[in-house]
Amino acid sequence: MITADTLVGRLKAQIASVKSIGASAELDAAIEGTPLTPSLFVIPLAESIAGELETTGGVDQEEMLVFGVAYVVANQRDPRGASALTELAPLRTAVKGALRGWVPDEESGEPMLFRGGRLLRLDGNRRLWWIDEFQVTQWSN
Repeated sequence: MITADTLVGRLKAQIASVKSIGASAELDAAIEGTPLTPSLFVIPLAESIAGELETTGGVDQEEMLVFGVAYVVANQRDPRGASALTELAPLRTAVKGALRGWVPDEESGEPMLFRGGRLLRLDGNRRLWWIDEFQVTQWSN
């Protein structure tokens, strides 16, 4: 089973330019904390059954898992967030490079896909929060 910890391990092995990479059960918990910047949080967002295939001895199910990678970057120079966006861009490129096309489970999974991203918030501590979504499909029985 592919978990948030699976993605955290991959990101830690591939990206050295952040101060912290961890998992969070929910986005609000990450935002309410006091993370170092820049940091990444892997958050499970959705899980669904995409289909079933009956076989002898059981049912194989195609499961689609969606994970978010939340970024937090400092924004000390500009109250509107322009400098934080400049810092965010290479981090997003690095994360996409580490996850897009990667197959977390060679035996029962497919390559991870990038689904899109969006601004979450620019908080009162001048931290910019962004989340990118990644999808992976795996087969289980």
